[in-house]
Amino acid sequence: MKIINAGVTGPKGFFASGISCGIKRSGKKDLALIYSSKPASAVGVFTNNKIVAAPIKVNQENLKDHKGRAIIINSGNANCFTGKQGFKNAVLITKVLAKNLQISSKDVLVASTG
Repeated sequence: MKIINAGVTGPKGFFASGISCGIKRSGKKDLALIYSSKPASAVGVFTNNKIVAAPIKVNQENLKDHKGRAIIINSGNANCFTGKQGFKNAVLITKVLAKNLQISSKDVLVASTG
């Protein structure tokens, strides 16, 4: 086994970027994207709580085929307790990103952290 000590972009074909998109008042980076140029195996570990945030519901659905190509991560807004609109927004994020990356929206995962 080859050990790679190069971070998330260490494996061939993985790319990442981070920007400040205005979620955090401080102006610090608050949006990240990790992208694989080829389909990748993907799994998730989720909470057992009965109440889950919209991104978790989207990811549970999108990971049913155990594949993924991109994950978009925001920081500064957990996107929990957002109801039906929060779910619609999380799905919309997957569709917009998928269109721009020219991949299936089912291959996009969403993560939010407060």
